[in-house]
Amino acid sequence: ILVGLLVMRYILSDVGRVPKSDYKMLKNMSVEVQHEDGSVDNFQSYLFNFSSRKDHIIMHLPLESDWKAEYQTINFFFYNSVVKAYYKDQLLVSYGENLKRHMIGHLKISIPVPLEAYGDEIRVEIDPQLDILEDNFDIPILMSRGTEFYYPMISQETTYPIFVMTLIGSFIGIIVFAFFFKTHVYASEGMWLFSLVFAITLWHLGNTGLAYLLFPREDLSAVCEYVGMYLLLPTAPLYASYETSRKVVREYLRVVGTIFLAFFLLCLILYIFPTGFQYTGHLRLVQTAQIVMVFSSMASLLFPGKKIKNNSDYILGYGLVFVAVFGILEQIRIILAGSITEKWPGFLQSFVTTGFSKILILLLIIVFITSYVFKVILIAQAGIEEKHLKYLAYTDRLTGLGNRQYLQDQLEVLDHSKKKDYAAIFMDINDLKLTNDLYGHESGDRLIQMVAEAIQDAMAEVEGFSGRNGGDEFVCIVFPASAVFEVENKIKEYLRNTKEKQNPPFPVSISMGSASYREVAEKLPMEKREHLTVSHVIRQADGKMYDDKYRMKKSRDQEISF
Repeated sequence: ILVGLLVMRYILSDVGRVPKSDYKMLKNMSVEVQHEDGSVDNFQSYLFNFSSRKDHIIMHLPLESDWKAEYQTINFFFYNSVVKAYYKDQLLVSYGENLKRHMIGHLKISIPVPLEAYGDEIRVEIDPQLDILEDNFDIPILMSRGTEFYYPMISQETTYPIFVMTLIGSFIGIIVFAFFFKTHVYASEGMWLFSLVFAITLWHLGNTGLAYLLFPREDLSAVCEYVGMYLLLPTAPLYASYETSRKVVREYLRVVGTIFLAFFLLCLILYIFPTGFQYTGHLRLVQTAQIVMVFSSMASLLFPGKKIKNNSDYILGYGLVFVAVFGILEQIRIILAGSITEKWPGFLQSFVTTGFSKILILLLIIVFITSYVFKVILIAQAGIEEKHLKYLAYTDRLTGLGNRQYLQDQLEVLDHSKKKDYAAIFMDINDLKLTNDLYGHESGDRLIQMVAEAIQDAMAEVEGFSGRNGGDEFVCIVFPASAVFEVENKIKEYLRNTKEKQNPPFPVSISMGSASYREVAEKLPMEKREHLTVSHVIRQADGKMYDDKYRMKKSRDQEISF
C-alpha cells in the first residue's frame, strides 16, 4: 500500500499538478477586522483572525496592471460566512446567503475580475457565522475562468485522487460486507471499518473543499462534510467494539454506537424530507460528541486488554501511536490556527499551515485496513487449520474415506433429519487376513484401498455418504433407496475391472448386503416404527452381508470339492 501510494504521488505530482503558470498567489493583501466596539485590527498578510461573529472583515486584494487579462477570477475558501466582493461600490458576487436549508460549510469563493480592476484592488467583505476562525485562511489565487474549477486541487493533486478512490472503494466495501454481514465472521467488523473510512474521507473532502470537484455546489459540499461528521459518531465506536477484549468496554461502545447510528439515520431522513432540518443546528454538540466518541474508540483500540496479541493487534497498536501523535499535532494546529497572525514567529506560522490532517487520515486508513487484512488472514488460516484438523479427525488415512467417528456423526444427523427414503450397504472384504498372512500387510493395505476406490467411484454420482467402519468393514448410505442396486453393481464392476487390469496376486472380492428404511419398517409393528433408527437398517444390511458371505463360501467349497 505504501509503495503504491508513493508511486501514485510521484506520478500525480508530476503529471497531474496544476501548472504554476496558470495561477498567481495574491500574497500582498491587507485585512481590516472591525469589532463591535468600533476598534479595528489591521493585518498585512493572509494570516489574520477575528473574535466574534459580530466582527466585520474587509480584505483588500491589490491587482497589478501587468496581470490584466479577460475572464479571470480570484479564488479562495472561507468557512461558514457570508462573503461579498466589490470593485469600488459595484457588487461583483455574493456567497453564503440563501443557500439550500442554510447549509454553509467550506465556501468556495470565485470572484470575477473586471478589466478596470487591474492596477486597483478588489474589496471583499465577510460576515462570519461563527465566533472564531475555524482554520487558517489560505492565500487567494488569481486564475482564468477556464481553470478555476481546479482551484481546490492546487497543492493537493496527489491527495485528491487518493481520497476519491478511498471514498469509492470504501462505499463498495460497505455494500459487499453488508451482503455477507450475517454469514461471515469478519464481515460485520469489515462493514463498520469501511463505514468509518467512508465517513472520515467524506468529512475530509467536504472540510477541505475538495468536494467541490465532485459536487460543484455549496450546499452539497457542506452536506458531505456534515454527513461525514455525523456518520463518524456511530462508526468509530461500533468498529472499535470488535477490537477490544474488555466486555464492559465492548458493550459500552456497541450501545452508544447503536444510539448514534439511530441518531444519524434520523437526521438523514429529516434532511432528505422537507422538514426544514439542518445539520448545523446542533453542530457544536455533535462536534463535542464526536471528540468523546473518537477518544473512547482510540483508547479502546490502544488498550484492547488482549493477553495474547497477533500481528493485526501490533499493527493497530503501533500504528495508532503515530496516528495519535499526528492527531495531537492537528488539534494543536487547529487551536492555534484562529490565533496565529503575521505578528507571531515564523515557525508558528509554518506550523499552522502544515497539513497534518492529510497525513493523519491517510495513516489512519492505512493502519486500519492493513490491520484488518492481517486479521482476515489470521481468521482464514485458523479456518484452514480447523478444517484440516476436522479432516484428520474424520478421515481414514489409508483410504481417504470417512472413518468410524465420521460415520457415527453422519448417522446421528440422519436420524435427527427424519429422512426415510434411504438404504444402507454393509460390506466386508473377503480373505483380508489371508492376504496379510500370505502376501504381507502392504498387499492387505492395497486390497483395502482398491475397495475404497470402488466405493468412491460408485458414490460419486449419487447422494449419500460412505466410510470405513473399521478393519475390513465399509458402510454406505444412499439416497434415494432405489439407487442402492446401481451402487452395488458399480462397486462389483469396478473391482472386476481393477482385478483384470492390475492382476494382483491376492484374491479381490467382497461380501455385501443392503437394506432400506422402508423395508425394515414394514417388518415392524406400527408402534415400534417411530423408534426405528439407521442402526437398525445397518444391522439388517449386516445380516444380509453375512448371508452373501456364506453363499460365496459355500459356492467356493463346492468348487474345491468338485
